[in-house]
Amino acid sequence: MSEHENTKATFENPKAVVQSTYDLIAPTYLAWSAPRPTETRAAYIKRLVDLLPPSAKILELGCGAGVPSTQSIAAHESAFHITGVDISESQVQLAREHVGGGDVKGKVEFIRSDMMEFEVAEGSYDAVLAFYSVFHLPAPEQEPMMAKMVTWLKPGGFLLFNLNTKAGDSIHDDWMGGPMFSSGLGIDGNREAMGKALEGKGVKVIEDEVAIEYVGRFEEKFHWFFAQKDSM
Repeated sequence: MSEHENTKATFENPKAVVQSTYDLIAPTYLAWSAPRPTETRAAYIKRLVDLLPPSAKILELGCGAGVPSTQSIAAHESAFHITGVDISESQVQLAREHVGGGDVKGKVEFIRSDMMEFEVAEGSYDAVLAFYSVFHLPAPEQEPMMAKMVTWLKPGGFLLFNLNTKAGDSIHDDWMGGPMFSSGLGIDGNREAMGKALEGKGVKVIEDEVAIEYVGRFEEKFHWFFAQKDSM
């Protein structure tokens, strides 16, 4: 538990808290996070892009300012078409500013939306990604979100995302300048939710990994899932 965490506090509308705080701290968060790309995420991204077909359509949920993950995918020689979604308008504006220019090989667009309210046709994407974002949803929404992500995959498409490893809500009264909310189901709960989300949908889990990451002096664990939908 961090020094700012307060497990006794509650938020009436936790997603509104997440939105308003990221709107407030977006530049500060970018300045802090951009120089600290995690090795686990980078390794999974490299593995994924090597498997995708040229001009693949990719959805990234909780894209933030687009640095570094959206930026690195957009610069890939395969000219991917990327849609980034984030609940914070400030983050979306930063993503539009930072992901573009001469390094982009494909097409990139950014949309402000609560990921649970985002809707597209079934089978729209070759890959659906969510890095450090699904756990900002209340726990009851996480399994339905996983199920939606699976629905959006084309045959042969890939799902890549991570979750908290601890069960329960995490409440911060002051997180880099504002309150923050995240939630977890625990490792066993994550696996149970993932199993239910994938049931009958023809998706195989390729990796189910609890990875340790270091952010400054802090050690954190995240639960990663990498899966693929059957080809038709």
